Amino acid sequence: MKRALGWLAAGAIALGFLLPLLWMLHASFRPEAEVFTGGFRGLFSFRGLGLDNYAAAWRRAALGIGLLNSILQVAGILGLGLLFNSMAAFALARFEFAGRRLLFGLVLVLIILPVEVLAVPLLLTVRDLGLTGGYGRTLAALVLPFAVKAFNVYFLRQHFLALPRDLEEAAVVDGAGPFRIYWSVALPAIRPALATVLVLDVLTHWSDFIWPLIVCTRAETRTVQLALANLFTQPPIQWGDILACAVLVTLPVLLVFRLAQRHVVASDLGAGIK
Repeated sequence: MKRALGWLAAGAIALGFLLPLLWMLHASFRPEAEVFTGGFRGLFSFRGLGLDNYAAAWRRAALGIGLLNSILQVAGILGLGLLFNSMAAFALARFEFAGRRLLFGLVLVLIILPVEVLAVPLLLTVRDLGLTGGYGRTLAALVLPFAVKAFNVYFLRQHFLALPRDLEEAAVVDGAGPFRIYWSVALPAIRPALATVLVLDVLTHWSDFIWPLIVCTRAETRTVQLALANLFTQPPIQWGDILACAVLVTLPVLLVFRLAQRHVVASDLGAGIK
């Protein structure tokens, strides 16, 4: 009985979270005049549903170029980040050098700094480096400041520390050097942690708004979040188009999480922050 009540309570809570998303999905197919009619009861009405909102949202928001820009931004951050963050984390976990504790302490301090605090210094830096104006330079400005993250370094370091040294000692006996140990032994052993970092980075940077708003000064450099925001200021304000755009922007995140879900498990997360 208690177990059944627990399942019912969990189902009710899950439904409470899912109802707004289901309403958004359903309303994105409805005609503009009927988006806000019927409330949640309208979820059970399938009259007049169509893809007109999606076609209009794709055209008005220039969503194709926005999706491409966001995909390139996130892919660049993930590719560079997984390499640099994991290398820094492995060095802090396994190498003995002067100032290691101080350096790790500075990494922990950087975790608490939000992007709003760093926005102006980062803008001055990318401007001085000439990373503003052109398409390629703007893409570099979107990627490079966030390729290395303090939290990712800390998170991966904790997983490297949890690995038994026997594996590395056996690799040393076989003649492996530090980089070979990192690449062939340590890195494959923390794949769940890498998947967790990947998902967190996708969630963070797919929804980036403030930094792209600062550096993306041309229409062809806008990311998906800027494309979505443009629908709120571009007359006429069509809520069906906005909801359709929101659905299209959400789908890639759900796909990435679904593909990486089996790697992102609570036990690995808990092991990484001991």
